[in-house]
Amino acid sequence: MNRNSHFRNLSLGVILVFFVLSASILTSAVFLGAEFFKIIFVCTAFLLFIVLALLLAGFFTVNTSLVNDRKSDKKNNGAFTRFFMNVALRVYMPFLLFVSDVFSYRKDEIRKVFIKANNKYVLSLDKKVLPEKLLVILPHCLQWSECAHRIREGLNECRQCCRCTLGKIKDLVRKFRVNIAIATGGTSARKAIKDLKPDLVVAVACERDLASGIIDVKKIPVYGIINKRPHGPCRDTWVNTEELEWALKHFLQKQE
Repeated sequence: MNRNSHFRNLSLGVILVFFVLSASILTSAVFLGAEFFKIIFVCTAFLLFIVLALLLAGFFTVNTSLVNDRKSDKKNNGAFTRFFMNVALRVYMPFLLFVSDVFSYRKDEIRKVFIKANNKYVLSLDKKVLPEKLLVILPHCLQWSECAHRIREGLNECRQCCRCTLGKIKDLVRKFRVNIAIATGGTSARKAIKDLKPDLVVAVACERDLASGIIDVKKIPVYGIINKRPHGPCRDTWVNTEELEWALKHFLQKQE
């Protein structure tokens, strides 16, 4: 099954509901006798059709961005496209995430689409930053749950025993000289961003934490990488270090 099918199904369902409501109200306004109620219904229908147009624009903007391969982002790098994508990510997708939460409809699948569309947008910015202005945020659950050396700040305590992916990540941090923060949740992640004031964030987390974090951090681009959870949530998770390395290489300025 197409991985974006749940996103399309929910989008089309929401759009259809608004269309039916708009058409019903407009029809009622035409056939009701009282002019006062006609005006109310016509105005309401007009507003609903505006919302419907915004929903359609958001759906097509996000859906179109998902069609292209990651490496073709620069082809869609125009200011006009970026503007509509930014509006879709800030208005349409949070609304869709809210609907999926209310009805418990494929929440993680919708979040994955949001994260993927957000990453496409961040890549289209073609933003390059200095190592000291890039922050990598990692979830604490990446550490092996039975490790005797608990990591609380940074990776200095990591002994690189190869029981988890933090050892490889520690090598990447040394190689690229970027800032790193170990987050125990959304509050600590936001505090790290507030304290370090980065120009760009590469965040590793589950779908729920990434989606909420991207929405919360409005002024700083956040590139999200979903962690793997073979043992369930919040325990002995891991991340594709090759994808993390690719992201660091992409966003960092080339040093002379």
